[in-house]
Amino acid sequence: MMVTGIAILAAVYWSKHVTIQEVKVNALTFVEQQHVNEAAAIPFGVKPDSLNLEEVIRRVESLDYIHSVTTYIEPSGDLRLSVKERQPIGLLINGHDRIYVDHEGVRLPILEGKIMDLPLVYGFSATQNDTLRNEAFLQIRDFLVQARNNDFGWTTISEVAFDKEEGVVALSHENGVKLLFGRNDFEMKLENWKAFYTEVIKTKGIDKMQQVDLRFTNQVVTREI
Repeated sequence: MMVTGIAILAAVYWSKHVTIQEVKVNALTFVEQQHVNEAAAIPFGVKPDSLNLEEVIRRVESLDYIHSVTTYIEPSGDLRLSVKERQPIGLLINGHDRIYVDHEGVRLPILEGKIMDLPLVYGFSATQNDTLRNEAFLQIRDFLVQARNNDFGWTTISEVAFDKEEGVVALSHENGVKLLFGRNDFEMKLENWKAFYTEVIKTKGIDKMQQVDLRFTNQVVTREI
């Protein structure tokens, strides 16, 4: 009973006397912490139970590159914001327009001093409008996610597009060889690309290759120069 009473007294004291004096944000790559603080717009000196945390989260999540936010008020009254950023997986190219895109199809502006070396993706608008959800993007998204998990695939792919007949089509970094990956099962197809490169291209030379078709389960079809 004594412990319960002490806890109640502590809670009453905390609610009456503790106020928000500092906002703490985890280290970020794309978003400046100052911008997070400005978006959160916490009035210092406010009591924690008077703060609308849902509204704080909504304001911070409205920033470019912010995926999600969780909040925690420390016993001292400091507000801790745990911010998860969006991670670009490709660079959309449409004429002179360029913009990053993440795995959810959200287009993200290119920030000064934050240039990333990512595969170029063709066939989509490169302006910051609706989230991409069509089949073409979802296939390219699945391919890029698997390629990023495959060090060899990620380092050997330079450009990606989607064709209604051929599915995901990529160009190799080296010599711009056309690679046909089709639809789905990209983890297996990227492994087949790695095996083919190691066993065949390293022997024959990539300059002899014009096209490598990896769409089929048990065979790799090539077109040579």
